[in-house]
Amino acid sequence: MRFNQQFHSTPQAKNGRFRRFLTGGMVVGLGAVLAACQPVSLSGPGFGTQNNFDGPVTVAQPTGEVLGSGSVRIALLTPQSAQGAFGQTGLAIRNAAAMALEDYSTADLQVIVKDVGTGASAATEQAGRALAEGAQLVIGPLRSSAVKQAGLVLKPAGVPMIAFSTDTGAAAQGVYLINFSPENDVERILSYAAIQGKRSVAAMLPSTPYGNVVEAALRQYAAHFGVRVVTIEKYNAGTKPDPFSLQKAAEEIAGVKGQIDSLFIPEASAVVNAVQLLAGQGVRDTDVTFLGSSQWDSPQVAAEPMLKGGWYPAPPRVLRNLDGRTIGFDSFASRYTTKFGQQPPRVASLAYDSVILAAALVAQAGERKFATETLTDPQGFIGFGDGFFRFRRDGTSQRSLAIMEITGRAGAKIVDNAPMSAAGLPN
Repeated sequence: MRFNQQFHSTPQAKNGRFRRFLTGGMVVGLGAVLAACQPVSLSGPGFGTQNNFDGPVTVAQPTGEVLGSGSVRIALLTPQSAQGAFGQTGLAIRNAAAMALEDYSTADLQVIVKDVGTGASAATEQAGRALAEGAQLVIGPLRSSAVKQAGLVLKPAGVPMIAFSTDTGAAAQGVYLINFSPENDVERILSYAAIQGKRSVAAMLPSTPYGNVVEAALRQYAAHFGVRVVTIEKYNAGTKPDPFSLQKAAEEIAGVKGQIDSLFIPEASAVVNAVQLLAGQGVRDTDVTFLGSSQWDSPQVAAEPMLKGGWYPAPPRVLRNLDGRTIGFDSFASRYTTKFGQQPPRVASLAYDSVILAAALVAQAGERKFATETLTDPQGFIGFGDGFFRFRRDGTSQRSLAIMEITGRAGAKIVDNAPMSAAGLPN
């Protein structure tokens, strides 16, 4: 199934923005939208108590801020009261949800905003309150620990969650991660490298939890795409990569230079120093193609001349929707900045897309709106902020990523567009 956002300037167009929602190959009209009313009880597939009760269940009145006035309640768990940048991110998530409801003015939703602060215990408490107040879907939270704790409350009740963590260890059936993950990066870049004829890769990875996740993904996807992993060299990394262990890793890579056609260095904080050390060992862009992760999507990395010709995956900032309209994070960020006076963090667009997805499913998917088979439809969804994605049954997701090439002129260009359908994703 697919929702296809179309943004216009007129109020009349705003109400007709989601004219079509594809489900099971059929076009379903907005006549399927439930009648708006204040709920006193909720039941049916996708509601949290479906596994425990046969009939309607009385629910409590919502506490906290409520966005929208529709008949279907969902909850938004966000760390608004946290200090510093984390709290500002939490507020941006709330703002994006409010913006989504304004844009989709016919959405039959109430979004109950629940502040989870910084502790996992708050996520547990607020998830319980969301259930008591009749939430049929939970969006958020952000941190892995909070996702896991909230999931322990929601999963037994059968209420699904769309969370923002990048830690795939927090994913589970019914706990779906909409954010970009390290595994997604590895899958995309290795798939593209294999298509371009790359057959043997070495890697320089940090001795960190991130490095461990990337190593596991590298081994898995290299085998899947027919790429041989010649060697994986680790370096120590605390607040920044250790130059001595980077040097040792570069020396080890130089020893297998004749056996590799590509070299994967995903960590942006290490790659510039690494390629300079590698050059001193005789390993240059003329010998191998450097491969990176979405961390490379920065001016500092693109300005490194020794990375010329290197490839990395990146979330699309500008996209064309299926109807030819411009979408993507830049469009979302421009609108958000106009409304709220500051640039949004990337996760805000994911919150926006999550609320739009919930509204579209309510309008088009009937009682099965939040059922597993609906959320994990292999045809996937197109989000306004970040393009195409789909959820797997294990809770992980595949996100659409472009492939960028560093040009050597302090910039990068797209060499493979982000796919806008399931057919374009790596298999």
